[in-house]
Amino acid sequence: MAKLKVVGARTPKLNGPDIVTGRTIYADDVQLPGTLHGRILHSPHGHARIRAIDTAKARALPGVVDVVTAADIPDLSLLASDEVCHEGQKVALVAAVDPDIAEDALALIKVEYEVLPSVTDPEAAMAPGAPEVMLGAPTETVVDENGERLSNIASRSEMVEGDVDKGFAEADVIVEQVYRMPYFHQVYMEPNSATARVEANGRITVWTSGQGSFNIRNAVAGALKLPQGQVRVIMAEMGGGFGAKNGIFTEAHAALLAQRTGQPVKVLMSREEEFLDGRPAPGCVVRLKTGAKKDGTLTAVEGRMVWDRGIGGGGGGVGRLTDIYEIANVKLEGLVVRTNKPAPGAYRAPGAPQAAVPREGNMDLLARELGMDPLAIRLKNAFKKGGRARGGAPLPRDWLRQTLRQAAAEANWGKRRLKPNQGMGIACGEWQNAAGQTNAFITMAGDGSVSIVTGQVDITGVHTVMAQIAAEELGVPVEKVSVSLGDTDTVPFTGLSAGSKAAYSAGTAARDAAVEARTQLLRLAAELLEADVDDLILADEKVRVKGRRGRSIELAELANNAIGSNDGPISGRCVLGRIPTYASFSVNIATVEVDPDTGQVQLLDLVAAQDVGRALNPMLVEGQIQGAAVQAMGFGMMEVQRYGAGARMLNANLLDYAIPTTVDVPKVRTVLVEDPCEMGPYGAKGVGEPPIIPGAAAIANAVHDAIGVRVSELPLTPETVMKALRRQPAKNKRKGE
Repeated sequence: MAKLKVVGARTPKLNGPDIVTGRTIYADDVQLPGTLHGRILHSPHGHARIRAIDTAKARALPGVVDVVTAADIPDLSLLASDEVCHEGQKVALVAAVDPDIAEDALALIKVEYEVLPSVTDPEAAMAPGAPEVMLGAPTETVVDENGERLSNIASRSEMVEGDVDKGFAEADVIVEQVYRMPYFHQVYMEPNSATARVEANGRITVWTSGQGSFNIRNAVAGALKLPQGQVRVIMAEMGGGFGAKNGIFTEAHAALLAQRTGQPVKVLMSREEEFLDGRPAPGCVVRLKTGAKKDGTLTAVEGRMVWDRGIGGGGGGVGRLTDIYEIANVKLEGLVVRTNKPAPGAYRAPGAPQAAVPREGNMDLLARELGMDPLAIRLKNAFKKGGRARGGAPLPRDWLRQTLRQAAAEANWGKRRLKPNQGMGIACGEWQNAAGQTNAFITMAGDGSVSIVTGQVDITGVHTVMAQIAAEELGVPVEKVSVSLGDTDTVPFTGLSAGSKAAYSAGTAARDAAVEARTQLLRLAAELLEADVDDLILADEKVRVKGRRGRSIELAELANNAIGSNDGPISGRCVLGRIPTYASFSVNIATVEVDPDTGQVQLLDLVAAQDVGRALNPMLVEGQIQGAAVQAMGFGMMEVQRYGAGARMLNANLLDYAIPTTVDVPKVRTVLVEDPCEMGPYGAKGVGEPPIIPGAAAIANAVHDAIGVRVSELPLTPETVMKALRRQPAKNKRKGE
């Protein structure tokens, strides 16, 4: 790889000091004169008909400016009108001069409900004769083995390759297991907040935080049936999203109230509302059957993946059950089942962590039956150079096996001496990083400082990476580069900061824009220095002529001269569509200790290796991997949205919804596998999604190694582990016990 000065350096986030000292402006910090406070009335029931709503007392409360129900906005679908299908569904809005008055007004709204049967377990919801989750909702016709029609099936998909019967006939070992995973929440630190104001010209300005300004603009315009050009979105810094903030939460409701009242309106969600009416990750139930020959070669896989998608329906692909291994014979069915829960959304590599648990679990079961090393069976079947990953393009490098080997070396795989009830587990993941519309506009001031404006929302330090790239190409210190986020009126359409595309695409745009600015600098310098452009070197804030001592000119002088020149100031621009993308691979190796008397699982060590192409900023990449590993630990060991009678959530708060703390998390040892791809900036790939995928699967495999019992239900709480142990007592205790 070419040697670089700024790109590849461990540069702290440019806005880090502002974040830790409290100077950063978040969405709830936006305070406009005359702002009203909006609050939302949510359904207390998991499923019910709305018979009547009485808002008279709420409207009469002093300080209340507006109360809205579905009857007041018959052409819009912002509030439930006749039926609520999950606890937390929006029923009414209030705008008041004070947030406490708004809360009091909500308590005065009387809603008459007819409670209906509800169901939150996907297997119960799909059973013939199960209660209808959404009255009259369209369903797919799918029948069970007895010919009875399954209930609440929103969609069905199938993946068939080769001949699975032939594949299983060729297998020497066949394993089959059922895995269950629950709803779990992104638990971003910043609850959602939006402020809207109607301008004098009738346009609506919305201040909010999210992962894409234009996605929010288009969604608000669509919800209010307005032209997109009537809405302007200005983004504040985002305090975490992880995919949940790809779309709108309360932005359209704030805008509606602002339209009706003629005053700015802020709508802030509470933590409880985030749980009840958020967009968590979906749960699923997977039955997976896998066959292999004596040498470990996979011959066939067959199964069914049942996605719990709440009231949302939506897609439920099954390809990730096979997406990193060569398997000739495949037959997989995917069912999407509605339940009386909120519709889920994206959560960092959507669907991939859930699919990794059964896929990697069955790989370990096969290795155990064959007496084979779990690492060896993965190396044997892993996609190799020239093979085709999920994206379809042949792999130009042997990225997965490189990552497996480097992870194993770091973890001392196969060489560590473990104590009784300790175990190690390995698992893999893959993600095809996205690419999409983005931009970068660079200008150089007369003092040689550089400014970048982009429409790409800053998550995970992407603006810092863009500054590093500009500094690299323009020969200035990164401290002399500033990056600002444009709003929907000031920059072209920009896609989401999601799908591992932000640094990959926006970094490419920053590089192309900086190259254009550098070309202008060198052309001007060639005139002033009376030299050929090819003989010039741009570095250390000056341009000099090769081999000619003393023949140089400062960037500041060049930039200042350019301002008055015929060509104008130094600038560069790049408006990017799509560029080719690549598969990225991750491998986790977990070491755990399990108390067989209590079921308590302790994560002792976690090695997280990732194929990153090239680390543009190793410190930020390591932070991505470490953060994702902690989230994977939460998914694997403690996080679950629990539901009780009437589809009521039992733990809609951070006291009862457990997430990892510093006490629970060991040091995450990161391994950056750098083997550049062709199209990414300096060979970089997207790094945001892959690190969360294999963690829970690796921990589950480590638990199996520790106690000899497959715990196939997540999270791996003491109760879940003990339930598995009671069914099948531990059988592989280590020497010395």
